[in-house]
Amino acid sequence: MMEGNEEHMDETEAPDRNRNSSFLLKDEDSLDVDLYGDLLAVDLNQEMTYPELKKLYEESQQKIKKLEVETQKLKDENFVLKKNISSLYLTAREEIKRKDAQIRNLQDKEVRNRKILAKSQQ
Repeated sequence: MMEGNEEHMDETEAPDRNRNSSFLLKDEDSLDVDLYGDLLAVDLNQEMTYPELKKLYEESQQKIKKLEVETQKLKDENFVLKKNISSLYLTAREEIKRKDAQIRNLQDKEVRNRKILAKSQQ
């Protein structure tokens, strides 16, 4: 089963084979379309009129403003989450210290009680 996977990997990754190199180009092209899909809505070879360009510019400006607002909201949320996690960490650390002290006190008490019990049995 492993050999079949290795053969498959060799076939798809071999750059010197025409069939595979066209596969890779098609895959890279589809990746570009996915990444820049909304930008390709404008045909760059087409001449646009001033009103069309103005409309496209205004739409782009609105999109930029929306993204800036969303970015600010995410920054604010990130700040609050960092503050909360920091408070939670500090609280947990103090609680661990308190529990450790409580455990030490109980252990000391147990040792004292055993000594008393040992003396009383003598």
